[in-house]
Amino acid sequence: MNLMRSVFRNEGKLLLRNKFLALPLLVNLLYWGYSIVAYEIQPLHYEERAAAFYQSFIWILLLNLLIVGLFAVYMVSKDRDNEFEQLVVTYDLKNVDWVIGKWLITQLYGLCITVMTIVVQAIWFISAAMTRGDWLEHIFYVFMQMEGAFFLLISLGFLFAILMKSMLAYLTIPAILVLSLFLPFDYVGTAYVWDNPKLHLFTPFDYMFIESPYEGIWGIHHVFKGSILHQSAIILLGIVMIAVALLLFRRNRRSQKEKKLLPILITIFLIPTIVLSGIRFMQYDRALKQYISTGKQYQESFLGEDDESYYEDYKDDQPYDFAMEKTNLSVELQADDQINVQSTLTVKNNGNESVDDVFLTLYHGLKIKECTTEKAVACSREGDFIRLHFDEEILPGEEFDVNLHYEGGILQYRDDGYVEQAFIKNERVYLPKEAGWYPLIGKRNLVIARECSNLYARFELRNARLVEDFPTDFTVRMTRENQDVPLALTIPEVQKNTFQGTSQYGLSLISGNFKEEKAGNIRVVAHPEVLNGMKEVVGRYQKVWSFMEDWLGIPMTPSVIYVLGDNYYYLTHDSANHDFYMLRNENMDDSEMAYELLNEITQDFSNNNGGFNVLYDAMVWMILNNLHEQIGFAEWYKSNYWAEEEDFKLVNLLQGYEKKGLESFKDVLKYLFEYWKGLENKQDFDMEAAIEQYEEEAE
Repeated sequence: MNLMRSVFRNEGKLLLRNKFLALPLLVNLLYWGYSIVAYEIQPLHYEERAAAFYQSFIWILLLNLLIVGLFAVYMVSKDRDNEFEQLVVTYDLKNVDWVIGKWLITQLYGLCITVMTIVVQAIWFISAAMTRGDWLEHIFYVFMQMEGAFFLLISLGFLFAILMKSMLAYLTIPAILVLSLFLPFDYVGTAYVWDNPKLHLFTPFDYMFIESPYEGIWGIHHVFKGSILHQSAIILLGIVMIAVALLLFRRNRRSQKEKKLLPILITIFLIPTIVLSGIRFMQYDRALKQYISTGKQYQESFLGEDDESYYEDYKDDQPYDFAMEKTNLSVELQADDQINVQSTLTVKNNGNESVDDVFLTLYHGLKIKECTTEKAVACSREGDFIRLHFDEEILPGEEFDVNLHYEGGILQYRDDGYVEQAFIKNERVYLPKEAGWYPLIGKRNLVIARECSNLYARFELRNARLVEDFPTDFTVRMTRENQDVPLALTIPEVQKNTFQGTSQYGLSLISGNFKEEKAGNIRVVAHPEVLNGMKEVVGRYQKVWSFMEDWLGIPMTPSVIYVLGDNYYYLTHDSANHDFYMLRNENMDDSEMAYELLNEITQDFSNNNGGFNVLYDAMVWMILNNLHEQIGFAEWYKSNYWAEEEDFKLVNLLQGYEKKGLESFKDVLKYLFEYWKGLENKQDFDMEAAIEQYEEEAE
């Protein structure tokens, strides 16, 4: 032990004298200083401090792993390269003392980088909107991610430097990083056929997430437990690797004690490494299997006419003559993603015919305990669909009540099991409408999946677009264990844990670290740190919504907006309607906003022609001009697009109305838009003919 301490002290002195080894520490300080200043000088924040931190953290961690790994190889190789090791072999020095002394000082160097990072993080997060418990959780998460990765890379560096007595040892470190991180680092949630997502577990730090471990109002709760388990196994594996290195180093100088103890030590640490790795593997394997099971179940029901129809979510809308007039829910959120619901539904026949079968949709993982009405009814189920068969037909205009009691698990996954689509945890809850957690009227596809041989799962999957034909009066009473975490629904809270309101969108429920404030008449639900920034974005949206409502007579302004991360934005955004809207943590520029909102009202792009494209661009220009005065439409169009001569002819035709004034331009665009909407075959749109008809009607 004294000799090991002597080696450690000597290597420490050499480390302090090496000015080049201070460079990575300085790079880290400058990098974090720039990241913090760049965030804090922004007048309005559109993303949280933690989000900005983790976006920077991933990149600097990769650089640090490369530096520390190469330094580990250097620590073993330097004495051999300068022939000092030839002198050392004459000393009465055991392998353990020599190697572990160097290994410990290398680990100390890695620890210095880790401590510097978590000190920066801890100070920066003091001003973040999070509890003390969340603050400590973030610090511990980063410590385990960094220190676990350094611990293993240093041990591997020592092992390869002992095995390879050449410059090839240095190449093993970047090779390990590339092989273990290349696939998941470019990962977006859809693994190709050659890319088994289970292999992404074999990384020096836990990277089982998409883009960032941070999820806005839910922080890092989704990845925390899995990451700690992963990194605990990594640390144990690091101990095994350095023990193997000791076993292989200078065999002629191993003591009898080392020969006996090292195999025992390897066995002792290898067993918990395998156990923890197995637990982590099974955790992800369950999520992946559930995701694959979901895709296989729903891809059988995909009846698309061609491959492109999979992407045309507007085709998911299936009008139904029956309406859900009222929905009263008593919801108990239980542990382990369980839910228990007592519901009373008032259903009305808005059709012109009498029927004896009425259909409801409820996620198939929820088991029905009771299904009764005041009329004689037979309640049967197939997958997500509930069939109510009545002895007496339901007449046009007739209403009836259904009592439905159901319970079960609601945990759902998307993107190869990386994203939890719906979950109920103690500190976070997310039950989007698309999860089918409450009864929907009619036969509704919750998921659209189709076969895709290029992907590992052999299918691609998206949430269905669930748009209601009629509004519903909702009353929801919530019961849950953790009352300290805020909870919100797409309808307002009228008293503690009771929500009431009318919505044509429906219900999506969230619970996490958020605040709810009003921007005009819109309820905005967002993380406290981004609320002011997103209210500014919503204000610009409001200006466009109001303009489009006055201009086109289409309801656009939602009553509530959720601000969530990219993963949930992309899953849900296409299902929103004018009652509910989803925004990401970003500052949308005017052009992005104009295109997004115009796409919302022109969903059907099939069989469109050049005339429609000119009309579309003219409407974009009109929206942009309302926000900020633009150059003339024709000049704007020609500066932004390369187009055929025929398109310029149509542009010049529209420009004539612009010269008459904006009101004249707005009127003709509105007429052309409504003319296009009324066409059954959009390819038949003829702008010149439509303008001639407009002129005739105006006379």
